[in-house]
Amino acid sequence: MITLEQMKDAMNAGANVLSEDGAVLGPMGQLYVDDATGEPSWVTVATHTMGNPESFAPLRGAALAGRDVRLPYTHAKVYDSPKMSLDGHLSPEEEQHLLRYYGLMAPKDDAGTDQAAATAGIADSGRTADSDRADTDRSRDTDRTRTQSSRPEGDYSMTRSEEQLRVGTEIRETERVRLVKRVVTEDVTMTVQIRREELVVERVPVKDGVPFYDDGQNSYTEAERERLYSAVETAFNGDTVEVVLYEEKPRVEMDVVPIERVRVRREARTHDEVVSGQVRKEVIETERVEL
Repeated sequence: MITLEQMKDAMNAGANVLSEDGAVLGPMGQLYVDDATGEPSWVTVATHTMGNPESFAPLRGAALAGRDVRLPYTHAKVYDSPKMSLDGHLSPEEEQHLLRYYGLMAPKDDAGTDQAAATAGIADSGRTADSDRADTDRSRDTDRTRTQSSRPEGDYSMTRSEEQLRVGTEIRETERVRLVKRVVTEDVTMTVQIRREELVVERVPVKDGVPFYDDGQNSYTEAERERLYSAVETAFNGDTVEVVLYEEKPRVEMDVVPIERVRVRREARTHDEVVSGQVRKEVIETERVEL
């Protein structure tokens, strides 16, 4: 038999109610204790969807499985149990109805048959009939004692729960960087200064044997005159003087030179990020119940 302290500890730990094969029926709801003995007698479990009543299950024959409570009934048995109002108290009629469903109390038909057999005088003497009647009365008293009304344990206290955000961090791969060199072409226009030679003919007139560029004070020397006559004589002979002119041409050459070095490194930076979420919490309100 599970004690009241053990059931309280299980409720505070958020225990679940298990079926006989260990399957989870649902979280533990309310705990009902016997009005006469104060021992735990019933537990509710939410086996249905939200908004539907919870199912009552007797704690007779139940055992603790860790922090959970394991019942000696199947999931279908608890699921199909009669639904009672969760008004904070089980009447004797409601508890008898639940006990008959779980097979913990004889059905009404069997009790009527026993009573009819006793009143029909199926006995050897009147004392035997009286004895049977007395046994029947004691049996009824025992059933009445066993099916006294139950109330939820902790009428003046209730556990309130709420959801809390649990925020943490995890490492995820966000981006992968790879260095790749590609060759691209582009048009480059540059200005280059070019030099070239041009033929310039300067004519110096000579008057009276004195060139104009002279100051007129001096005349040609004999050597100069001989060179002049030699040149004139050569010119009259039809000689040709060739002068080679030169110019610069642009020449394009390409050199591969290093421009820059690219290096990739990782840095860990932190920033504050606001995380929000919607949580639910239970609110306890008091209600007056007319008895």
